[in-house]
Amino acid sequence: MKSIGHDPIRGMEKFMSYAIIGFGKIGQALAKAFARNGIDVFVATTRDPESFASAAAAIGPEIIPKKLAEAVKADIVFLAVRFESHQDVAKALPTWKGKLEVLHGTDHGAGNY
Repeated sequence: MKSIGHDPIRGMEKFMSYAIIGFGKIGQALAKAFARNGIDVFVATTRDPESFASAAAAIGPEIIPKKLAEAVKADIVFLAVRFESHQDVAKALPTWKGKLEVLHGTDHGAGNY
């Protein structure tokens, strides 16, 4: 993980954690961008991490498959799932308060907002 600076109060390096929820075309494109920049990122889907571990490994060692419940604990969460899957992902945390989420803007559920 890359340091985001030094914390003078605690006297230690600060690290930001990232996760991508969804590992389709958009999730994999995001993962490749992280890998190109040498930044570790968790990836998760509603499936078992073993089901996409080989695809993650093919991108690079920075791409770390996790279970959904673990990945959503990251500081910044990129949601790269179909609109109809957002509710399932939302249930992975009791509250998203204080969590920074980045949503991709595809319109898979037009009229369902």
